[in-house]
Amino acid sequence: MKKLKYLLFIIICNLFIGSVHALSATITAVPSAKKVQVGQTFTVTVSVSSASPLGSWQFNVGYDSNVFQYIDSNMESGLSSVGFVSNDKTKTKTYKLTFKAKKEGTGSVSVNNAEVYSFNEETLNTSKAVTSITVENPAPVKSNTTSNKTSNVTSNKTSNEKDDRSADNYLSSLSIEGYDISPKFNKNETSYSLSVPNNVTSVTISGKTNDSKASVSGLGKINLKEGSNKAYITVTAENGNKKTYVVKVIVQEKDPIKVTVDDVEYTVAQKLDKDAPSTYVESTVLIDGSEIPAYKSSISDYTLVGLISKDGNLDLYVYDNDTYTKYKEYKFNGITLYLKKPTELPKGAKEDSLTINGDNVTVYTIKDNSYPLLYGLNVETGEDNFYTYDKDENTLQKYVVGNKNTTKDVTTVSTSTKIVANDDKFETLAYILCGLTGMLFIFLAISAIKMSIQREYKIQD
Repeated sequence: MKKLKYLLFIIICNLFIGSVHALSATITAVPSAKKVQVGQTFTVTVSVSSASPLGSWQFNVGYDSNVFQYIDSNMESGLSSVGFVSNDKTKTKTYKLTFKAKKEGTGSVSVNNAEVYSFNEETLNTSKAVTSITVENPAPVKSNTTSNKTSNVTSNKTSNEKDDRSADNYLSSLSIEGYDISPKFNKNETSYSLSVPNNVTSVTISGKTNDSKASVSGLGKINLKEGSNKAYITVTAENGNKKTYVVKVIVQEKDPIKVTVDDVEYTVAQKLDKDAPSTYVESTVLIDGSEIPAYKSSISDYTLVGLISKDGNLDLYVYDNDTYTKYKEYKFNGITLYLKKPTELPKGAKEDSLTINGDNVTVYTIKDNSYPLLYGLNVETGEDNFYTYDKDENTLQKYVVGNKNTTKDVTTVSTSTKIVANDDKFETLAYILCGLTGMLFIFLAISAIKMSIQREYKIQD
């Protein structure tokens, strides 16, 4: 009986220790090579793993930009990841990032700001990951008679087998019978558009190759549907090289609703061909008495409609009491931001501009802050705020302005995301309560077993 109770005690302790051990996750960063040469590319495999099923995670990857050049990755947002799983079977998630060695030296690739949660929404203690890669200059090539002979043979062979076929894959003309395309044809321009009335069901495309030895496909009559239509004209050069010209034909809606935004005329889209942004669902809105398809979000409380420009491009706009504001999201380290104009600026902030994702956007600079500020709506939380922007890492941190609105009262704090249930204070309190509860459980279990053993000894006496 005594052995059985001791065994029970050990099992209880192991169960508790096991549960504590399960509340942890590991993130590793493993390079494809520890040493590379200048100009070579290499990969870094980043893996998130846990003994318990994974639920969600977020982190961003940093690197020494003076030694490495970032090329590509399969992470959700380039150098940052915000992911989740929909089942309780996944315990590992792996990503691959590609870099190029820029110059000689030793650089590191690291995983930062990591937060990992189990499938049961428990916070997992996560270790940081960092790896170093050494970049060396290529060894000088030694010249000798054999290599020279080989080089000469190869060179002669290459020159003897030179491909003399034409590589010209351009059009010399492109037109739509009865209509003018925009912009005016230029053989170096591959994208064109035009708009036709609602009753037009087809158009005829004509064109000629710049080289008589080249072939072309996609010319002739094409059938149209209401809305956007695309025709692809492909030119194949004699040597096989291909070039594709695209013509977008917009069939106007039957009863178009015209609106003007910033002195430019648009047509309200009565069919939405764009996917709904995150947190938005399909809906409708009345404009000029017509029911127009729209996207709505209960988080941002925005209504989005589509506007079509004269060249046929459809973009989403925030619709509010017959006013339209262009809507575009920018994704950073787990944060999706819709940039807005603030009603007031932090003390000392000045308006400036910066290129982000190819767009010229407004930023705000402060003398004592080395990072510019962005202002916008976090579409995941519905909160408007200033954020410090690190253009090298493409990351954001929330910028908090104190009550006195002075430089001393301004601090940066980590941004929260949708997968974070509580702020830091409540999270710390939760850890303390869990620890105390676990200790109390062990104490009660030990006390009960001890009292039982003492009772057994008294009975035996």
